[in-house]
Amino acid sequence: MGQPFTIGMDIGTTSTKAVLYDAAFAALDTATVGYPTIRTEEGMAEQDPLAIQAAVLSVLKTVLDRNASVRDQIASVAFSCAMHSVLLVSETGEPVTPVYTWADNRSNPTLQALQAETDLQWVYQKTGTPIHSMSPFSKLLWLQAEHPEWLSEGVRIVGIKEYITHHFTGEWKVDYSIASATGLFNLERLDWDDDILDFVGVNRKAFSEPVDTNAVFGGRIEGAYAAAGLPLTAKLVIGASDGCLANLGLNAIGNNEAAMTIGTSGAVRMVSDHIALDPEGRTFCYYLAKDKWVVGGAVNNGGNAFEWIATMLSKDGAADYAALNALAASIEAGSDGLLFFPYLNGERAPLWDAAVQAHFVGLTAIHTPGHLVRSVMEGVLFNLAEVLHILETFAGPARSLKVTGGFLHSPLWKQMTADILNKTLTLSPQFESSCLGAALIGQEHTPAFLETMEAEEVVPDEATAQVYAKTYALYYALAKPIKEIHAIKAAHCRK
Repeated sequence: MGQPFTIGMDIGTTSTKAVLYDAAFAALDTATVGYPTIRTEEGMAEQDPLAIQAAVLSVLKTVLDRNASVRDQIASVAFSCAMHSVLLVSETGEPVTPVYTWADNRSNPTLQALQAETDLQWVYQKTGTPIHSMSPFSKLLWLQAEHPEWLSEGVRIVGIKEYITHHFTGEWKVDYSIASATGLFNLERLDWDDDILDFVGVNRKAFSEPVDTNAVFGGRIEGAYAAAGLPLTAKLVIGASDGCLANLGLNAIGNNEAAMTIGTSGAVRMVSDHIALDPEGRTFCYYLAKDKWVVGGAVNNGGNAFEWIATMLSKDGAADYAALNALAASIEAGSDGLLFFPYLNGERAPLWDAAVQAHFVGLTAIHTPGHLVRSVMEGVLFNLAEVLHILETFAGPARSLKVTGGFLHSPLWKQMTADILNKTLTLSPQFESSCLGAALIGQEHTPAFLETMEAEEVVPDEATAQVYAKTYALYYALAKPIKEIHAIKAAHCRK
């Protein structure tokens, strides 16, 4: 037999991707299949588990059919997956509910009512998962309130990755990384927390067996392997969550090495060699591997905020991104006093408030469409800068910052990022970092190409960075009053 090959798979919120890697972990081929998110009422974000299962089988079969000559040399398939999903299934593995994704916010009223009665900080201290409607902790509280009959005996509570891996193996297992993002998992003991399960009103028998992120499944369902075109000799490695694996795939796994992503949403993550929690519960702490914890904050509003303003200002809703970048570039740093608080889709870090709304502050008659565009771009970055600032206050300064995401296509946004954060950015050319991270789980050494690959660096402009330091200080000072305005408005609407 020739050299071994590996497939890294990422089960994402909008699509599933599979990447075929050779023995040196160079990407040889990839396939992607998307699926819809169902939104027929406010706060709803559901998906069909059968559609996701079909996507997994499709991308595997596509990659393997196109590379039939190496099919029998596939050593392993390893999984990355989006966090915070909830799916109820029968004991035989049949779906009882749709998949409730992280973006489903219908648990927010239930959670807010509970928070008004009791302090839930103890849950964060045990689990490292911020108290927010995204988490399975909140979704189970909502299901108990709205559909308690669904949580009856004989129903399992799983995430979408468990559903997929059970289809291939017949085993119900969950990795420590995905489990640590549920709000139900004790970080110190690496096990489900009985106090929290009692509080939510669910039995630990409903949950999968927690295992380490490099665990290999022992079971094989021959029909599922055959449908995907996988040889029965291929091992299935459980892997971890997409955000944690993105740091691994970017080679940002040394102590206090940070990674930042801006795609539709955004995130800042730093690796720590110990459990690191924010005293105010504003950041997450998720397991990656032994002695490696990923600390950070994900934001709801990244490139989608730029897409929103682009569509708003474009003719016939057809956004001309190049023209709008040019408009923004014509405006001085700081947007002549116009600030944008980018909470168009509620917010996770640093506010963890699913109902908060966006605000322009300081809008005057002198401001033009270019000011609006630039202030939106700046607002997204100020929000991420606040998350990074929070991280650095309790986890220590970031020694390096590797960045990735669609925003890198804009030279203006790249430079703006370096100037606002006042840090040199390393722009990673790495393709599908979460898929590569999955493939690397359990490897003893980092691939040489990750250590030596050439990467563009963006250095902050000193004068512009000083302007942004003053603007960010104002943004930060206004963040609390903005929250108070939102609270007053929300109280008025309730009346």
